[in-house]
Amino acid sequence: MGAEGIRGRSRELSTLTDAFSAACKGQAGAVLIGGDAGVGKTKLVGELVRQARRADAVVLTGSAIDIADAPPFWPVLSALRTAVRSRPGDEVGALLATWLERLPSARGDGPPVRLLDLLHQTITELAELKPVLLVVEDLHWADRSTRDLVAYLVAILTYEPVLVVATFRNDTPGDSPDLAVALAELARHQKVTAIELQPLSREAVAQLVADIAPDRSDLEELVWQRSAGNAFIAEETVRAVLGGDARGLPATLREVVLSRIAVLSAVGQQVVRAIAAAAGPPRHQLLADVLGLPAPTLLEALREAVAHGVVVVDESGEGYRLRHGLMTEVVAGDLLPGERLDLHRRFALALAGSGQAAQLAHHWYEAGDAEQALEASVAAAWASEGVHAYTEAHRHWLRAAELAAGPRRAEHLDRAARAAEFGGDHDQAVRLLDRLLADPGPDGMAAALLHARKGSALRAAGRLTEAAQSYEVAAALLPASGAEGERAEVLAAHSAALMQSLEFAGARRVALRASALARAAGARTVEARVLAVLGFSLAYLEDASAGAAALDEAVVVAEGTGEPEAIIEAHLRRAELLAGPLNRLEEGIAYARTGLERMRELGLARTAGVALLTYAANAQFRMGRWAEAQKAVAEAWELRPTGAAALDVRLSRARIDIARGDLDDAATDLEAVELLARATTGPRQRLPLLVLFAALALWRRRPDVALGHVEDGFAVVEAGADDILAVAPLVWHATWAWADVVAGGHAPPSQAQVERLRHHCAELARRGSGTVPAVRSSIEAFSLMCTAEVGRAEQATDPEVWGQAADTFDRLQHPYPSAYARMRQAEALLVRRAHSTPAADVLRRADGLARALGARPLLEDIAALAGRARIALETPPPAAAPSEPGVLAVLTARELEVLHEVANGYTNREIGKRLFISEKTVGVHVARIFTKIGVHSRVQASAVLHRSNGTA
Repeated sequence: MGAEGIRGRSRELSTLTDAFSAACKGQAGAVLIGGDAGVGKTKLVGELVRQARRADAVVLTGSAIDIADAPPFWPVLSALRTAVRSRPGDEVGALLATWLERLPSARGDGPPVRLLDLLHQTITELAELKPVLLVVEDLHWADRSTRDLVAYLVAILTYEPVLVVATFRNDTPGDSPDLAVALAELARHQKVTAIELQPLSREAVAQLVADIAPDRSDLEELVWQRSAGNAFIAEETVRAVLGGDARGLPATLREVVLSRIAVLSAVGQQVVRAIAAAAGPPRHQLLADVLGLPAPTLLEALREAVAHGVVVVDESGEGYRLRHGLMTEVVAGDLLPGERLDLHRRFALALAGSGQAAQLAHHWYEAGDAEQALEASVAAAWASEGVHAYTEAHRHWLRAAELAAGPRRAEHLDRAARAAEFGGDHDQAVRLLDRLLADPGPDGMAAALLHARKGSALRAAGRLTEAAQSYEVAAALLPASGAEGERAEVLAAHSAALMQSLEFAGARRVALRASALARAAGARTVEARVLAVLGFSLAYLEDASAGAAALDEAVVVAEGTGEPEAIIEAHLRRAELLAGPLNRLEEGIAYARTGLERMRELGLARTAGVALLTYAANAQFRMGRWAEAQKAVAEAWELRPTGAAALDVRLSRARIDIARGDLDDAATDLEAVELLARATTGPRQRLPLLVLFAALALWRRRPDVALGHVEDGFAVVEAGADDILAVAPLVWHATWAWADVVAGGHAPPSQAQVERLRHHCAELARRGSGTVPAVRSSIEAFSLMCTAEVGRAEQATDPEVWGQAADTFDRLQHPYPSAYARMRQAEALLVRRAHSTPAADVLRRADGLARALGARPLLEDIAALAGRARIALETPPPAAAPSEPGVLAVLTARELEVLHEVANGYTNREIGKRLFISEKTVGVHVARIFTKIGVHSRVQASAVLHRSNGTA
């Protein structure tokens, strides 16, 4: 396929066409094209679009517009509408027309819908007919919803014939940290190809000059010096010279553009300025209404501007834009103040009644009419909330607050804070709530409610210490009586925070108070939130069946209210209970997935949806379905979570990576959590973080380091944590570390450390015995592990206890700890009897479990134990390296094993225990080794081994 006009871009074009070809064969993908303004991104993508159309693909192209008030999903919705108009009568056009009727107008005149999912379904249904190319230009200007859609498509598309291409300016993401992070995350995805479009080479610039001015090779040096390879500036420079600019060659980009426009007639320049001031490509009728020119005059001016390469017809075929975004920026920036105000006022008047609230708000604001801009901004905010585009709604509410005064200003700031919370920007919500509390500061009940909301935002941001302080302030401001609904709201928020801090008993006490007040006030939304807390705590602490029933009721009540806060709380607590304490893992995973779809409907996938995916991933991990767990974690991460949700995703990912042996990746996530949450998180994140740090250290063979982490964990537990299921893994890892310290010859823990450890083991067993049956079974399994590890630390390891622990984990459907316990059971059997058939059977069972999981570190330990005990595993480990050359070749395999143990500093007694042979037999082997390799001491023997291995 040809590529006329694409100079110096053959490699990049080949990358694009290869990606499109792969998509046509059923490998969905995405390409991100970054580069400076004017470098040639649009021209490169234009060539791909031409090739895709020749291949009869469905091509959807849309550009973001450079206004802060852009409607949600603007580039994609406009691309769909353009495609409908360009394909009248065929099946693609008919399908698109059907889908567009289902999609909201983004004006807020339709019911709340799952717009993200609907757009995804639209594209996938199109892909069933023909390959689809979706192009989003100028992603750096795109609204947050559009960027979320691109990330969502990348995450969810797999084998559909769809290629997503997005362009962005490299000189813009730095001004928008969120965009920079989003682009970096997208670029790391395996389905994404990133193209960094560099300036043209000197040879390509020479070709450009030759193509435009075949007889003016003398311009090559000048154009190269002026453009430095920027395609737009190079073309404009050549055209300026060919236009015979009597003032000489322009020295700046601004002068290049303005010199092009200066040759137009006065009416032509008027048209160009109006197009530059429009919020996106104006349709012909809108342009006519704004300018008020006679139709023939307007058409003549447009033809003149098109002929001079200044104006082009936009992708819809019904409107106009300037040839390049840079040209639009220069012309708009050159408008006189009076011109700018007048043009925006004209656009606003022409758009009145169109339902395009976002554009209307933009034009009234730029026209300086605060009253009209306020009204339009509020309408745009409600419209955005109507399609769950909360990030855009937040921006419109902020604009409204800027324009309003008095109580209305506070009202709009309040709505902006709520939109920020639902959009996942919890820190911004905190900042806005602080503004509401400070200027002018409310008092009494109003202040209590704001402090409670601030506590909730801080909690969502993972700043639990500050959240607790906010709730304390809110509680102190509550009146002793009256205002039942408001008091219930504050207490409900406080109970949810206590729940997140793992203070279940305290959460229940506060929730009971809130429940009584909510019922008295008829506050159904608050009642639903409180029922969720009560149900969870009741199921955990007293009665699982009654608690689960209360949560079912909470879901029904919450859905009846339609309020997002209540719906979130009810669904999250029910999924967490099933996938966690009740150990109804399959049911919990299924419910989390159902809840995720509900959150998508509400536009809350980035917040509550991420939490549900994390619950599902953790349950899948426990069940041994690690590939599914990893996929769920990846799906959650694609949603770009923030605050506590992001910490939970990192912890889930690290848990999988540690078990699989990807220790460096796990360390990166754990260090990030530690850095982000060092002083703000409570035990909900702190305990699993320290457990995972301990596990990481154990698999890195540093049990002494692991002991330090569990000691920090004990301090958290002793400060107060009701969640015994979070405490149990910590105590197990503490005993595991103690046993490994002893086995590895490290400095033993102090007597105080051992007493502290024994105390927590006893406390675990005591507290576990008083829990509900589901929780009790899990605690029993961990208590057995702790007892077995203590026996190993005291060199009295008991195979029966290890076997009981493994059996208990088998009943719980937790194969990973079961495999570990089976390995230790086999080790204990071998300690009792070196040649043990039961030990071999148990070890092979552990190997089968670990191999099915892909637990590489555990497999290495199993293989090492099998090697020392001379047990042949059914699936042998990878072949060992060839025997050491030279003098060591005379040693038998067992003598080599003994020599390695000698070099590691073990005594004959310790070697006997490690290799499951008698101390006397070890002595015989050592004597034979000395004789065969001609040495007289253990140090000399070790030196021979190191020299043979090249480590001397």
